[in-house]
Amino acid sequence: MTAVILVLAALVILFLAAVIVFFFYTFVRKEKESRLVFKDGDKNYFGKFYDAISEGAGFIMSQQYEEHCVKSYDGLKLYGRYLKNGDSNKTVMLFHGYRSRGEKDFSGCFKFLKDSGFNILLVDQRSHGKSEGKIISFGVKESRDVITWLDFLLKTYGDKDIFIEGLSMGAATVLFSTRFDMPDNVKGIIADCGFDSPERIIRKVAKQNFKINGFLIMPALDVLCRLFGKFSVYEVSSQTALKNCKKPILLIHGTGDDFVPCEMSKASFNAANEPKFICLVDDAAHGMSYLVDTPKVQKAFNDFIEFCEKR
Repeated sequence: MTAVILVLAALVILFLAAVIVFFFYTFVRKEKESRLVFKDGDKNYFGKFYDAISEGAGFIMSQQYEEHCVKSYDGLKLYGRYLKNGDSNKTVMLFHGYRSRGEKDFSGCFKFLKDSGFNILLVDQRSHGKSEGKIISFGVKESRDVITWLDFLLKTYGDKDIFIEGLSMGAATVLFSTRFDMPDNVKGIIADCGFDSPERIIRKVAKQNFKINGFLIMPALDVLCRLFGKFSVYEVSSQTALKNCKKPILLIHGTGDDFVPCEMSKASFNAANEPKFICLVDDAAHGMSYLVDTPKVQKAFNDFIEFCEKR
């Protein structure tokens, strides 16, 4: 009996240790975050698109920005850069993905957005880049930061037409932000390859990268998120956020995405109210839709913008 108890105790300790390691690896900001745009392995991942992405990132870094800091609802200093584009009164706000940067995530489409006449607000999400924060909340708290940046944009620049766009976790961020009231200035939401809930993507990452059963660890993991991050992985999903959203939605996703499955954007699309649009790019990997089929994505974007501006 004593041996059984000891074995069970050892298993519990191992389980809790695995959950804690997974939490710190997945949710906690690295102390010495690299300021490099590209990381080891990016060249292999991006393949034939690497040069185009490098060139696009260089274009983003070459622009002249107005730098700004705002305070989040929970007291963090958040950093962003505003690119004024002539006398334009329309702006797109850009929210990058998990452990990434805007220079990389929007390297493909940034010049297109500028050439399309948009002012651009490029945000460092909390716990990334020059923004403060220790915990990444997979779009839960980040979605509140969208509203903070939106208030700042309206008070500082008063832009007439505003579009909110995100990629990967940034896409989840902007989709989750639709649960909050937004002014009429917000004309549309664009979400590229976003997951539909923190719980679902975390379970997938746990199983895919760590060979851990996500269903088993989620309750313990949620306790750690509540204790150290003051949020719950069950707090929001695109389905719950979008059910009351009246803003037009454009979803973009590659059918070859093996990190955030395309089905997650389809689930968000099904949950959204009209008007809603979806652009699926055949065989495109995660975050690569724009580069794989540039004409298709540009057309979807232009048609969406035209629709929103005529409403």
